[in-house]
Amino acid sequence: MAKSQTRAFIDREAFQVVLDEVKTVSGTPYEDPDTVYGDMSRLVVGWLARQSPAEIDVEYKRAGWRGRANSRALHEAAKRWLKTYRPSAT
Repeated sequence: MAKSQTRAFIDREAFQVVLDEVKTVSGTPYEDPDTVYGDMSRLVVGWLARQSPAEIDVEYKRAGWRGRANSRALHEAAKRWLKTYRPSAT
C-alpha cells in the first residue's frame, strides 16, 4: 500500500501537506494552518456526533473505503468529546 494511502487526513503532517496545496482566495498560502486544522477537527467531531452510526457507515462506503467503519465508536467518542469540551454544543 502506498504511503499516501496509509496516512490519516487528521494526522497533522498529512494535513499540512494537503493544506500547502490549497491557497487562500487571494492566492497566497494560509498563514495560520493551526486554526484551519483546529476548525477542521472540530467540524468533523460535530458532524460525527450528529450522525447516526448507520449514516456514518453510508458516508464511509460512499467515500470508497473498504471494510467497516467503527461507526458506533466514532459517534460515541465524538458525542463524549462535545459533552466534555463543548457542553454548550450538545
